[in-house]
Amino acid sequence: MSEQRNIFSYIPQRPPFVFIDTVEEMSENSACTRYTIPEACPLLSNGVLPLSGLMENAAQTCSVIAGNKIAYLGAVKQMEVKRFPKVGETLRTEAVVIQEMLNISLIECTTQVQNETIATTTLKIATMDNNAAK
Repeated sequence: MSEQRNIFSYIPQRPPFVFIDTVEEMSENSACTRYTIPEACPLLSNGVLPLSGLMENAAQTCSVIAGNKIAYLGAVKQMEVKRFPKVGETLRTEAVVIQEMLNISLIECTTQVQNETIATTTLKIATMDNNAAK
């Protein structure tokens, strides 16, 4: 089920630095988002979303898994990019927790455009309760 209305409860970013449009699926250990690259995207380079944009999209998808907790990107373990997406293309990014210890999660992300895998990465994410951060 797609949820446009709740995106800002999952991520702290605000326009124009939002790199997910809808949450397709989410659970305690996974999330799937969609993002159609607009012409006004602040990270575009010659009509293409560069590595930094793909990374931000993956990190924001990981934040959806954290739910009402604050998520911090701790490390990028690896990233492979087969091609960079263009303006107007829709990214479908799936994030799955592969290992978890205390408040640290290792999450694999796969980004596709029309069923073509264009990028994969493994991120280390730390989470903190919203109340603990105040």
